[in-house]
Amino acid sequence: MTPVLHSKPWITEEDIDAVRAVLAGGMIAQGEITARFEREGSNWVKANGGVAVGSGSSAIVLALMALDITSGDEIILPTYVCKSVAEAIRSVGAVPVFCDVGEKWVMQLANAKTVATHRTKALIVPHMYGVFADVAAFRELDITVIEDCAQAVGDRAERSIAGDIGVFSFHPTKCLTTGEGGMAVSNDSRLNTRMREIRDGRNMEITPRFISPMPDTAAALGLSQLNRYSEALQRRRQMARIYTETIEQICPESLPSCSNANTMYFRFPLKLKGGLNSYEAAFAKRGIVARRGVDRLLHRLSGIADDRFATSVRHYDTTVSLPIYPALTSEELSRCVDAAKDLLSLAESA
Repeated sequence: MTPVLHSKPWITEEDIDAVRAVLAGGMIAQGEITARFEREGSNWVKANGGVAVGSGSSAIVLALMALDITSGDEIILPTYVCKSVAEAIRSVGAVPVFCDVGEKWVMQLANAKTVATHRTKALIVPHMYGVFADVAAFRELDITVIEDCAQAVGDRAERSIAGDIGVFSFHPTKCLTTGEGGMAVSNDSRLNTRMREIRDGRNMEITPRFISPMPDTAAALGLSQLNRYSEALQRRRQMARIYTETIEQICPESLPSCSNANTMYFRFPLKLKGGLNSYEAAFAKRGIVARRGVDRLLHRLSGIADDRFATSVRHYDTTVSLPIYPALTSEELSRCVDAAKDLLSLAESA
């Protein structure tokens, strides 16, 4: 039995043709196709402009450099996020300061307030599992906000970037892919110009160059993916509805308490007693890869005690993330839903 993976990119013949056309044209490095992807990608989230780079982590580094974040500056981020975010902060010499998250997996204003000091230079606010954080609320702190959209991209012009800079990842496991890649966007034309100068090596006497280009081959794939992204969102929502209709009959308390307007279902997380430790092997026996959601809590990697991160620890211990992505076939989805129904029914009757 072929396993149902937790993540898989949705690659179509149109995607392949788009990349093939660039290869046939001979100009495969960063060029006009990449510039077009920057324009269309930033327009998608109603930003003034954007700069494409080689990875999502590179987009964060570029944003930090454009904001003049330097050695010793403190950057607040949630402990409940991918470790690459903290790695990007450390790569510019800044200090990551971890905070807890709220009940819906995303960082809240109250969490940031507990750790914000006069040394805080910026906040990184991620949207987790497709659930959109209330980025605008963080304006109350009067601190620069980087909005991390790696796990949540809405429909065309559906949501505006609320942070000073928004960053995206186009890794194969993300909302849409360029193979590897990322983008930093802003409504501040000065920041967009500065990010472009840093990437392209202009004004190097003022700011050192950060070399992380996105080639036209990758951008062509991104444009093709963006062209049908509305369909991808529709597929995710249909799958989420099927999951929800089944699971709410068995253990509705395990379902995420998010309205369709506040999530684009990048993941389908459940809150289950025993968490992944209790369910991973059982799903695997049925050929389905379930995940925890985040591999590690960042404060633990830094040797910090759990005391100030109670909600994140609870999420880590109870969240089980099930496959939900546009490339998932009807047969694969049925296997996932049937497995969830069987396993959760057994747990409820135990």
